[in-house]
Amino acid sequence: MEPVTSWLIEDDNPYIKYLTYKNILGKKIDKKGSPEIIDRFASFKAVSSILNMQSKKGWWGTDTYSFNPLYKNTFWQLYFLSIMGITRRISGIDKAVELVVNHIQKDDGSFPSSSKYSGNLCCMEGISLEMLLRLGYADYDFTKKSINFINNLVYRESFRCKYRQNLRCPWGAIKILKAYNLVPEKYVDEKLESTKKKALDFLVKYDIVEANYPRKKDRSNNWFMFGYPRSYNSDILELVTVVVDAGCSKNSRNVRRALDYILSKRLPDGTWKMEYSLNGRMLVDIEKKNKPSKWITYFALKTLYRSKYLEKKNELQDQQS
Repeated sequence: MEPVTSWLIEDDNPYIKYLTYKNILGKKIDKKGSPEIIDRFASFKAVSSILNMQSKKGWWGTDTYSFNPLYKNTFWQLYFLSIMGITRRISGIDKAVELVVNHIQKDDGSFPSSSKYSGNLCCMEGISLEMLLRLGYADYDFTKKSINFINNLVYRESFRCKYRQNLRCPWGAIKILKAYNLVPEKYVDEKLESTKKKALDFLVKYDIVEANYPRKKDRSNNWFMFGYPRSYNSDILELVTVVVDAGCSKNSRNVRRALDYILSKRLPDGTWKMEYSLNGRMLVDIEKKNKPSKWITYFALKTLYRSKYLEKKNELQDQQS
């Protein structure tokens, strides 16, 4: 087994260990049939710290509900927990989701933003849906309403954002496609497939590395800095991970060039480092900036393998022999 794979399956990050076995080593793991797996995810230091900060009434910080203050309120704790493997199986999640849905979601299924950036933003609609799906609420009406709203939003506005001079926003398309990749097959219909195709076609149409998407302002340097977790913004790694998960391969010229770029950032020891971080802005820190990152390394390796850009040997078989 390669040293970097052995590093990813160490016990210090149970969710990365699980994802590596499942998506890189190809081991079949029945998470639903083994609910104790979720309990192990909750033992991860960042996760347990967030869970311990939740009030008995279900909220974090203050009993107010919006996307602000960024990264420190109830919505963001639920999102961060969801992308670290936590589901509604964990005590307190149902109560917090009920608060967020009742206070933020509108009757039409939208999760509108308020304060400095207001309205129905594709990025935040996608993040909200991703959170609900990851936490295990795919069968709930509020999740189905969110999907229906996003379908209609994309049909009307095609990822346009008023904060990009009404140009189409790749960040919004990434967040929506990322969420739609998680929708169970039984809920995938013609409208959802159409929305996914619009997002995928838009994202791979342009030179990903150069970020040649429609814009009137300068390109963000954050585009080239790999980070986890992300919020409303994005980077090359997240985009390529999302489009590859949606079925795009290395045969796309723009995707191939982006895969070249991802591989070029690999360190001599086989890892990738965390270049962009929300540490200091979240309630807890996740890994260390500018140090080798298990999160970034996992997503980079998974994407390089899944796209068939890199061929992998049967490391699981090697481990067992």
